[in-house]
Amino acid sequence: MRILKRFFATLCVVIVIIFVLYFWFHIDTVKIEGGSVYSDSEIEKSVFCRKFSDNALVFRMYNKLYGINKLPFVEDIDVKYESHDTVVLHIYDKKISGCIKYMGQYVYFDKDGIVLQSLSEHKKDVPMVTGIKFGKFSIGKAFSVKDEKLFSKIMNISQLISHYKINVSRIHSSSDGIMLYSGKVRVFLGKKDMYDDELAALSDVLKTTAKRNLKGSIDMSDYHSGDKIILKTNN
Repeated sequence: MRILKRFFATLCVVIVIIFVLYFWFHIDTVKIEGGSVYSDSEIEKSVFCRKFSDNALVFRMYNKLYGINKLPFVEDIDVKYESHDTVVLHIYDKKISGCIKYMGQYVYFDKDGIVLQSLSEHKKDVPMVTGIKFGKFSIGKAFSVKDEKLFSKIMNISQLISHYKINVSRIHSSSDGIMLYSGKVRVFLGKKDMYDDELAALSDVLKTTAKRNLKGSIDMSDYHSGDKIILKTNN
């Protein structure tokens, strides 16, 4: 009988401790910093999706065992425990290089050509790639393309567009070469192995054309570093 009483007494103490720990370390405040792709509610729903993960102790355990749960466009998340009930999440977005349109959906990919996600809407400031034949693809894996060399060039161009913060809505490939579409301006890059000089020079030019709402075309097929860039306006 005494053993049974001790057992129940110990059990009650353990239950009380568990309840105290659960409610004391319950995460009441989540602060989200960085990130621009997802809303705060979307981030919270993803990060705290596991059972009882709204408790700081359980959340720590999950992160050590399985890692933090991330959405497709999130590269990494830094977690800071500000207090027993407050967590700070710093979000680092993946850099989206571009997208293709497939069966009414926009399929987004990163700098390595890895498919990130398929959505019904076109995200602002993400260039759409056209003129390339894509094969089978699945989320989390690289695109299968007929012309790997051409796709590599497109990847290089998209990275340069991101680096120089150039507003490009479309990257089109044809038998004549690469064409960029920026607002009301078309830029013909031609056929080359590298486009570093061209994109570096276009950065300020396209900002000016957008600011002045200019319309026309630029031919950079024979461009060399330092050459003057001429916008041929449409009459």
